[in-house]
Amino acid sequence: MRILYWLFSGFAWLVSILPGFLLYTLSGFACFVLNNVVAYRKQIIKDNLRKSFPEYSEREISAITRTYYQHLADLVIEVIKTPGLSADQIKSRFTFLNPEVLHNIKEKGKSVILLTAHLGNWEWLGPGIQLNFPEYTGFAVIKPLSNPFFDKYINDLRRLHTNDSIIPFKQTLRYMIRNKDKLTLTLFAADQTPHKSEIGFQTYFLNRQTPYFTGFEKIAKMLDQAVVFANVYRTRRGHYEVEFQLISERPAETGEYEITLKYVRLLEKAIRERPYNWLWSHRRWKYAPKPESVKSST
Repeated sequence: MRILYWLFSGFAWLVSILPGFLLYTLSGFACFVLNNVVAYRKQIIKDNLRKSFPEYSEREISAITRTYYQHLADLVIEVIKTPGLSADQIKSRFTFLNPEVLHNIKEKGKSVILLTAHLGNWEWLGPGIQLNFPEYTGFAVIKPLSNPFFDKYINDLRRLHTNDSIIPFKQTLRYMIRNKDKLTLTLFAADQTPHKSEIGFQTYFLNRQTPYFTGFEKIAKMLDQAVVFANVYRTRRGHYEVEFQLISERPAETGEYEITLKYVRLLEKAIRERPYNWLWSHRRWKYAPKPESVKSST
């Protein structure tokens, strides 16, 4: 495994120095391999798409699958390219359609919990937000990868432009309490799948009952932090737009699961608008929640 890691590191270094036109030529080749040679998780992708969009024909499902593979190949190549980009280059890759949402919250002296998902290039989003909104102390909540070598690799990339501001998932509350007196922005990819032992809430999402973590809502209420949704999508290769939507400035005044449900509905809308833009190769529904053991909402 260590040899594989070093081989990958050498390949990653080569990719990081490639100019843009060669970078996306490589991405096109990677897309062909993913789709036509190894058929990477194709059965999972198509099954997820069919169940999420039963109104789509098989031809439409295949078209989305092809577009998804190109999106996935671009994403992987862009992430590997990260060491070859300066902070200013990362900063310039993002256009924020309504930055006043965060500026208005900042003027009120409130910290922000920014909820996103596996949309667009979520790995670039953390540094992109921090570099474009330096008035906030930025954090990103991360879950470890199962492979320790690649976990170290991806975390090193995340630290390149963010001053070591990543929070291990299981230490989220501790970090946020420690920094509660600062003006912070904490980024959550809130579409993560809870382990079957952690499922405590489910709701209808993309035509299926789906379990969700609700910890971000509890933390928002405990620390009185505004909650905002960030929709991220590619406008052209290597460039992204971000649209913010305020979920709540006064989380303590919201009902139980109200924030979580608003997030789920906004995420579903974003996915329906750009179906290729979400992580369909992920086994999002691998744990079927037991109705009698969890709270449920429609």
